Amino acid sequence: MPEEILRQAELPYEGLRDLQGVVVAIEGINFTASIITLATLKQYAPALAAAIRRWRLGQDTKPMVLTVKGDGVDLKIELPPNVSTQQLLEQLAPLLEKD
Repeated sequence: MPEEILRQAELPYEGLRDLQGVVVAIEGINFTASIITLATLKQYAPALAAAIRRWRLGQDTKPMVLTVKGDGVDLKIELPPNVSTQQLLEQLAPLLEKD
């Protein structure tokens, strides 16, 4: 994930480093993936979705995909240039509802 997104979402450092977390990355750009705990992702999902939207609006129109992978999790979410925060939250819902 781009550092700009993590900073805007105000994700705490301790929520980003956990071997039990899920890997979150944006395909189509040259950034490393971030490992985020499910608890942190659930707590900060609205802020993270809004930060991804703001970041995506400033990028070019080439196709990008948000991937989230982990134990029993494998989501691929298309990120059109005009992706909405609500759209991201709806697509992340299966992950956010996990116990």
